[in-house]
Amino acid sequence: MSSFAVLVRRMEVFPHPNADKLELAKVDDYRCVVKKGEFRTGEVVAYIPEAALLPPELVGELGLTGKLAGPEKNRVKAVRLRGELSQGLVLKARPHWKEGEDVTAELGVRKWSPPIPVHLSGELEPAPPGWHGYTEIENLKRFPQVLLPGEEVVATEKVHGSCTLLGLFEGKRVLSSKGYGAGRKVIKEDQKNLYWKVARAYRLFERLEGLGDVMLFGETFGGGVQDLDYGVPRDEPAYFAFDLAAGGRYLDYDDFRKVCGERGIPLLPLLYRGPFGPECLAQANGRESWSGRQLHLREGIVIRPVKERHDPTIGRVILKSINEEYLLRGGEATEYE
Repeated sequence: MSSFAVLVRRMEVFPHPNADKLELAKVDDYRCVVKKGEFRTGEVVAYIPEAALLPPELVGELGLTGKLAGPEKNRVKAVRLRGELSQGLVLKARPHWKEGEDVTAELGVRKWSPPIPVHLSGELEPAPPGWHGYTEIENLKRFPQVLLPGEEVVATEKVHGSCTLLGLFEGKRVLSSKGYGAGRKVIKEDQKNLYWKVARAYRLFERLEGLGDVMLFGETFGGGVQDLDYGVPRDEPAYFAFDLAAGGRYLDYDDFRKVCGERGIPLLPLLYRGPFGPECLAQANGRESWSGRQLHLREGIVIRPVKERHDPTIGRVILKSINEEYLLRGGEATEYE
């Protein structure tokens, strides 16, 4: 999941290779297909990202009445137009807008979030002291300058599931989803809740004992969690960990793998380790690797430096790169909050 905003940015315009009346607009590293002559390089625009829900008047202003996704035809999704990916929309800037400004509220744009299924919800209670939500993993296309060319990174597969947060605080077991956890709410233990079922099945709390106040971040997937099942039976969801924080600090990647390996906590296979560059980014494409049978399109990859570091733009450095074919697939690219 990444932060959501309609930001005012400068754009570049390029010819469309397969259409005389269309052009390609580039905002950060996102591409949109636009009418030829409507925009120019260097122009300031508002970039409206995927999963945006637009008010009727904005849909009309953009000339997209009846052309967007969702039951109300007001949701932005990635599409392919004349062979080129169009990811989001661009809107000409109002005279009073300044570059870098967030105009989400002014435009009345909201983020679309799928309803949380019953088996992933539950009775909530306040999180204990020391609890913290998980990092907002931003899209590399929005922040293309954060990862440094040649710096040592690792890339792991991004699996289509539901982010699962759990931890031990003074010996108390606590568990939550990403959305609930961000609001400092945890889910009371429940025999029917899928997150708790996974925690019990994998003995995750027992495997964390002895680490003090600790939080483990992972993915629950398959088993009816999302529309991609990775070959996992519906009543037996699978789990892997992707991050660990002890004493409020995220562990460097090698330390994280060492702790999980010693304690039998499952991890995804590592897709790439080496200098950040084209070879790393190529890992976002292709088929999923978890099942060993390439059952589905790969959702993408998560890239992080081997050594933890922070950037003034986004904070903790960890970004995602999404497979373009995954964005265009028939199912919903849902991320439950």
